[in-house]
Amino acid sequence: MRAACVALCALTLGCASTVHRLDGEMPTAVGPANTLCEKDEWLVMAPTRAEFSEEGATTTQKRDDGAGLYRVGSSDPESIPALSDEFPDSEMVHRHRSAVKGHDDKRLLAASLGAAGVIALGVGTLLFVSSFETKRSGSEESQELNGGRALASGLVFAGGFGLGIAGIAVNPSQAERSRADASRHVFFGPEDDPSQVQDLVVRHNKQVRERCERTPSRP
Repeated sequence: MRAACVALCALTLGCASTVHRLDGEMPTAVGPANTLCEKDEWLVMAPTRAEFSEEGATTTQKRDDGAGLYRVGSSDPESIPALSDEFPDSEMVHRHRSAVKGHDDKRLLAASLGAAGVIALGVGTLLFVSSFETKRSGSEESQELNGGRALASGLVFAGGFGLGIAGIAVNPSQAERSRADASRHVFFGPEDDPSQVQDLVVRHNKQVRERCERTPSRP
């Protein structure tokens, strides 16, 4: 049971991020946030590093020529696919969303299989415990095993382990996770045009500024 729970945690939590913000910011035409209201939703474009793993490799490769989007004062990059609703006309954003969909679907499936496996192990344990019945013969008591329940507990237990193994098998590899992490958070040229990335940031921040100007009560 403990091993199964550990496996489930590994499936749902994954590994540490392979994307890191570098020093500095990339200026845009709209400039920095001017008020506390703007800082709540403002996006900053900053140099970003991504680390990539190859299947079977023991070392990682790094790219320092990426750009990520961050909230003011944050070192955690924003999700590019999350911008698809705000920019439905951006082919670049939707390309990033498509790049991570397969990975996310596999993660969800792996977590679901792992959770089902842990539940099955718990049910199997309860069935096994309940398969011992107390029998009274006069003043004496004895324990007897209910064969049907014991058999059912074994089958459920085996199914739980099978589900856990299946979850581990479909869980994305470290190489897949590193590529998906980069696609989720980093723009890389020449495929991602830097001018188009800046345009997204400017459009977003202009909308934030306009909203804040309509609510002047905040400094």
